[in-house]
Amino acid sequence: MRITLDNVGFSYPSGAAVLNGLSLEVVAGEFVLVVGRNGAGKSTLLKLLNGILKPTSGSVTIAGHPTGSTPTATLARHACVTFQNPADQIFAPTVFDEVAFAPRNLKRPDLQSLVGEALALCHLEPFKDHHPYDLPLAQRKLLTVASALASSAPFLAFDEPSAGLSQIEHQALEGIVKTLTARGVGFMVVSHDLSLFFRYATRVVVLEGGRCTFSGGVSELMQHEGVLRRAGLRLPVPLRIGRMLRKMQ
Repeated sequence: MRITLDNVGFSYPSGAAVLNGLSLEVVAGEFVLVVGRNGAGKSTLLKLLNGILKPTSGSVTIAGHPTGSTPTATLARHACVTFQNPADQIFAPTVFDEVAFAPRNLKRPDLQSLVGEALALCHLEPFKDHHPYDLPLAQRKLLTVASALASSAPFLAFDEPSAGLSQIEHQALEGIVKTLTARGVGFMVVSHDLSLFFRYATRVVVLEGGRCTFSGGVSELMQHEGVLRRAGLRLPVPLRIGRMLRKMQ
């Protein structure tokens, strides 16, 4: 499975260009962490992956399917995207029905087991009969993650999934990431939570002004102080200490 963005540009109706000539390729099993300042185009990038937004120029293909002309239901079989604000996607009357939406529409015979595992991984099984909006915001964020897991898509894209989570919920999210990466599921994650996602990222992509200004491993990124500074990135404490010790040698 491969995701390809070829010279992608995107502008909102207001005319403001958000992405400018963005080219990027992600292959099966990669964990790509997307970082950058607010307004760099990170969330827009994710919305292009599931066909909600169509590129103004260039092309986006998911497993060979051009997003500009492929139904979103077809794209969802290959890549599932969650949004930063759960209210942008939660609509079902119960937690169970929300998580079951994708496997039910895909007519999966193993719907019960898919939903059960997703709820268990996200610590939501006790709330399966609750209305989603009876849950606090942090649990609603985990609910969107559970819905993505139940889709069984080989590639998941999350927008700030750890924002607002408690320590326990943060640990649950890390357990999910650890479990799925071990299974070979691919990820593209937009996040400022470098302390969590640096551990799993096989590649870091830095966006500045709608362009990719860096694409490489965590250790390589740490050598580019200018990129870190322009992107407003502050390394986790252990990595900062490691850099200081190396400079002292």
